[in-house]
Amino acid sequence: MFPYTLMRAITGTALRWYYRDIQVEGRERIPRDRPLIVVVNHPNALVDALLVVWVVPRRVLLTAKSTIFVNPLASVLLRWLGVLPLFRTSDVARGGTRPDPSRNRDTFRAVVAALRAGGAVMIFPEGKSHDDPSLAPLKSGAARMALEAMSSDHAANLAIVPIGLTFERKEEPRTRVLVQIGEPLAMESWRRPEKGAADALTTEIDTRLRAVTLNYATTDDAARAARIASLVAAVFGGGAAVIVTALAFAGAHGLLEGLPILLGFGVALALLRRATASVYPGIVLHCIFNAAALAAGIALGL
Repeated sequence: MFPYTLMRAITGTALRWYYRDIQVEGRERIPRDRPLIVVVNHPNALVDALLVVWVVPRRVLLTAKSTIFVNPLASVLLRWLGVLPLFRTSDVARGGTRPDPSRNRDTFRAVVAALRAGGAVMIFPEGKSHDDPSLAPLKSGAARMALEAMSSDHAANLAIVPIGLTFERKEEPRTRVLVQIGEPLAMESWRRPEKGAADALTTEIDTRLRAVTLNYATTDDAARAARIASLVAAVFGGGAAVIVTALAFAGAHGLLEGLPILLGFGVALALLRRATASVYPGIVLHCIFNAAALAAGIALGL
């Protein structure tokens, strides 16, 4: 337990030093006293795991791709911290050998044992870290682990919690991060899985992860939405949550179709910020100015 506690303390200090603002929404949704699988999107390599370790207020068993265990020193450190290797098909195929169906048997057993003991496990169901503008197709590993654990009465109250990580500019220091924690998926209804249950559960996990992440059809769409969000933040102020909300609106409605919603959002923010103002005309002028600035920025393609 000491290695994990030490890692969590160091991680928290490092993250708060590197990033200007880390906002966490929905931390109260994380169950404290039941078996738990934490599924997370994977946009920023090792940083994603460190954020989960710092945010989740309980010990989390970590999984990582097997390739990082190749280095002997890294392997010793990771195993000391309790990290389990996952052997991906792509990694095995890269070595010129046929994938062994049983290659992850020991890791699966360790994960299922931890869940049946009431523990928490973190999994990146995309199976890779990437720069794509949306979630990659999910692997079925998380679903299969959950269903296997549910075959025992010891994990009957298992839950799956989606966590979405959104970075303002992941490669730059002193930027902002938003961690969104979704509603837990109670596994009681999956107690007697039917044929195809793993695929169905993977689809459900995908839906819940998309609810706490930003997803765009193309990189250009994501870039345009980011420019709008930056303008919203500059005009109206606010932290990572404001930026992500603006991004979500832009992505869901498009630049032109989403304009009224974005303007309404900005006016609402302005009203909240000026709620204590004593002169009502001042509030109106403030809203009009902000809305006009935002509209001009979008019209000019900023």
